[in-house]
Amino acid sequence: MHMPGWVLVVAAAAAGMAVGSYLAVLAAAVPAGAGLFRAPSRLLSAPSRCPECGARGRAAAAIPLVGWLPRGRCRGCGTPAGAAAGPPASTWRPAVELGTGALFAVMALRFGFSPVLPAFWFLAALAVVLAVIDLQHRRLPDPLTLPAYPVAVVLLGVAALAISGGARHLVSALAGMAAAWLFFLLLALVYPAGLGWGDVKLSGVLGLYLGWLGATALLAGVLGAFVLASLAGLALIAAGRATRKSHIPFGPFMLASAIVVIACSGLVPALAR
Repeated sequence: MHMPGWVLVVAAAAAGMAVGSYLAVLAAAVPAGAGLFRAPSRLLSAPSRCPECGARGRAAAAIPLVGWLPRGRCRGCGTPAGAAAGPPASTWRPAVELGTGALFAVMALRFGFSPVLPAFWFLAALAVVLAVIDLQHRRLPDPLTLPAYPVAVVLLGVAALAISGGARHLVSALAGMAAAWLFFLLLALVYPAGLGWGDVKLSGVLGLYLGWLGATALLAGVLGAFVLASLAGLALIAAGRATRKSHIPFGPFMLASAIVVIACSGLVPALAR
């Protein structure tokens, strides 16, 4: 890979970690009922205060990863500084920041400096925040999944205008969205105990992105989610942490499968048809 490409990947990773700070706030705020547009003010507001004496934390707490570095003790009361390590956010903040940075870099490697890249960066960000929320709360909030439809359609639509064969990709994406949504809807109606309505709502968004790549990618992404969930279930049963009747959130496996297929589609030409 030439140097300009590496520059793009490094810049993408840095941007992804910055976005991850906001996503960590969303992951904590949205399940608690806060609106999407109130979370930024929580992230950019004054540094958090010590839970013991109320002393204000350092502004560096809002910087990705830096806010989680060891900083000694509070100068007000001696409480370990980690107790006030940043703005109100998910305790998963470091993982969210690193994960978002990694996925942004992966998308930059896959698509390069392309009009399509912003659309897939949006998917990467959505995947991280939804996976964290589903793992913590076992739900996929409507305020995140439903607005993702128009945003993704607009981003891919703009990209379709700027690339060769864009109209074909966009039609394929819309067909993939409809096919995935109908498939998961039927599954939810046939076996409601095994699939949540949040999964159904998410399926259309993932079908849109997978359909952009082609029918093979769509099929691999959908089936891959069930394979990953089955393997995880077997591993949990073997470790004694679950039984055959245990319910595990399916959203993270849907998201992981879609991301893997998208990333591998650049290496396996058959997936991009």
